Amino acid sequence: MKILGPDKFSKEDIDAMRKTLHRLQCFGVMNLNEVLWEGCVGWKNIPDAEVVEEYQNIYGESSNVEIVTLNESQQDQYYSSSIQRHP
Repeated sequence: MKILGPDKFSKEDIDAMRKTLHRLQCFGVMNLNEVLWEGCVGWKNIPDAEVVEEYQNIYGESSNVEIVTLNESQQDQYYSSSIQRHP
């Protein structure tokens, strides 16, 4: 998969990606054990290029960032229902 660079996205899209990745960690979709063991730099402090790469590794290659247009309560509802379906 070819990863698109951060120059292909607006600052608002990258910030939305950052918030989406943060929410994934909050809801335990990502490996909490690894974060607790190795520590973590907050998503707010991770360079744009790394945010875009991580986002695309999870959601696939796309310049369309529709998932990040969900408001926070829609994201909470989506991730909560995902966790309930996949214990």
